[in-house]
Amino acid sequence: MNKNTNRTDILHHGSIDALLDNVTNKDNFNHEVFIFDDINGVKLSDNPIILDMPVFAVCLQGEATVKLNLKNYPVSANSLVTFMPNHILHGYTSSPDFKGIFVAISKQFAQEILPDLHSMLPLIMSFKSMPVIKLSDTEAQSLHEFHTFLWKRIKCECGAYRRKVIMGLLQSVLYEVLSIYQEHYNYIVSRRSHNEDIFYNFVGLVERNFKHDRTVKYYADKMFITPKHLTTVIKQVSGRTASDWIDNFVILAAKVMLRSSSCTIQEVSADLNFPNQSFFGKYFKQRVGVSPSEFRGKS
Repeated sequence: MNKNTNRTDILHHGSIDALLDNVTNKDNFNHEVFIFDDINGVKLSDNPIILDMPVFAVCLQGEATVKLNLKNYPVSANSLVTFMPNHILHGYTSSPDFKGIFVAISKQFAQEILPDLHSMLPLIMSFKSMPVIKLSDTEAQSLHEFHTFLWKRIKCECGAYRRKVIMGLLQSVLYEVLSIYQEHYNYIVSRRSHNEDIFYNFVGLVERNFKHDRTVKYYADKMFITPKHLTTVIKQVSGRTASDWIDNFVILAAKVMLRSSSCTIQEVSADLNFPNQSFFGKYFKQRVGVSPSEFRGKS
């Protein structure tokens, strides 16, 4: 059954506090860590939201479908689902017998837990392209046990080192998830080359700023390198140009709003910081092959 309610008119960032407002069985630690095992009260609008923190979920029973970045992902029992900040969540459906466990962590808290997070970016970015993976029975049981013990510690409000204990448990959970991804997809977390550092920094900057600026020069200036050098490195590392990466973020956001919201094309254009609707229309058609109105009509 579909859980989407409360229609709004624009793509917006999703606060976990707001999304879990009607969830009955939940707890949180200082609004930095959220833990729950029931999604019946999760409050989603008809329009997509941009997630603002990582969320990890394990389907224990039943099945579901989650739509992320315009793509439907089937979720079955013993599946791990990893939602990352800036993932665009359109909604989900679940079977009546669905059961799962969930942990959400603020970006700041996650960075505290994993101080070497930067070195793991290649692996962490795999979450975005492969948000759902199938677990073995042992892996699913291990994550379930972590979840149970973590929840007990969050519920217990005593202890001088409560925060340190919770940080330690979460660090173990995150390393367990990273290990599972590495095992499943044979990723090797190692020291990156200088050019790979430039690439991952560039993608992170684009992800945060694509609505405000679409020029390679803007990102090159932020990184204190020349546009020519940035273009060369990005092409060498990824096989795609820097402009392609910028355009892909812009076009994905435009498609999401055109397909999933009631905002006008003019409002989409303004939200993406285009000078006018005509300019946006030409930009969109050049990259998608159809105009924004034609794309919306095919919904």
